Amino acid sequence: MFVKTYGHLYMQNSELFKDLFEELKRYYVAGNVNLEEMLNDFWARLLERMFRLVNSQYHFTDDYLECVSKYTEQLKPFGDVPRKLKLQVTRAFVAARTFAQGLAVARDVVSKVSVVSAVCILCYCFLLFHVKRKFGRCGKISQ
Repeated sequence: MFVKTYGHLYMQNSELFKDLFEELKRYYVAGNVNLEEMLNDFWARLLERMFRLVNSQYHFTDDYLECVSKYTEQLKPFGDVPRKLKLQVTRAFVAARTFAQGLAVARDVVSKVSVVSAVCILCYCFLLFHVKRKFGRCGKISQ
């Protein structure tokens, strides 16, 4: 979709988005990613990339780009999009990860309950067999 929409520009900068999706996947799977920091880092890198592309006729030093990124909060080059996206992504991924963890716990509980149930059934059958055998003897004696 991105390739079709943005073409060569996307292809040149796709690693930025691939990194974002890898980090989101890492959060979903392991949870050892700070979503807010990760999204802030993405927007900072995107700003730097966009700044270079829009001003491609100039060469900027890393110090200059770092200075530009320090003023991102005041300049808001992407408007309110980073804040809104951060809120939505955080809500969605926290909910999805919590739901997936809940399903995993439920699977473990059902597995353990199944084992306990099987043991209880075996114990019941064992006791039933012995009780019938003993009462069967008593019945023969009383006749």
